[in-house]
Amino acid sequence: MSQNKKYYWLKLKDDFFERDEIKIIESQRNGKDYINFYLKLLLKSLKTEGTLRFRDAIPFNLEMLATITNCNIDTVNTAINTFISLGLMEKWEDGTLYMLEVQNMVGSETSWAEKKREYRNKIRTMSSKRPDTLKTKIRHVRQEIEIDIDKDKDKDDEEAEKYEELNEMLLNAQVAKDKKNKQLENLSQANLQNQILD
Repeated sequence: MSQNKKYYWLKLKDDFFERDEIKIIESQRNGKDYINFYLKLLLKSLKTEGTLRFRDAIPFNLEMLATITNCNIDTVNTAINTFISLGLMEKWEDGTLYMLEVQNMVGSETSWAEKKREYRNKIRTMSSKRPDTLKTKIRHVRQEIEIDIDKDKDKDDEEAEKYEELNEMLLNAQVAKDKKNKQLENLSQANLQNQILD
């Protein structure tokens, strides 16, 4: 069985670069590098709900962030201080960096949901091209399912009938046995009374 992976993506609004914070960052010396670094941090924090930690064990330090984002250490240091001062990031007491906006920018789906979405899109495309064929196929599939269900119901009914017959036979046998035991008991009591009278 294949593993059901979960995919994440970053949803940027079309006015992302028009926001005041982003314009302020871009206007600085190396501002474009800071924005690039910011986007990399957002992507890195998608799966961890905004926190930047190494394997959920320790917070990333400046050197680690410079390495994983392929940015200069000075760029990383200045950018992080800028992000914190503009309210785009928080630094917690334990040193964890938290991307404040990531919760509003995350999209995700499992691989199963992706396949299901692709299948639905394929159905929509097919229905717009050949609506009669699609309707026929859908009815055909439903009919096959109903036939299979009916066959299963018939099998279940047959088995239930067999069990009812078997139960009835066992019940009749038990009733006959009880009658015979009652007769033997009556006979035994009659013999006992005859012996007493004799």
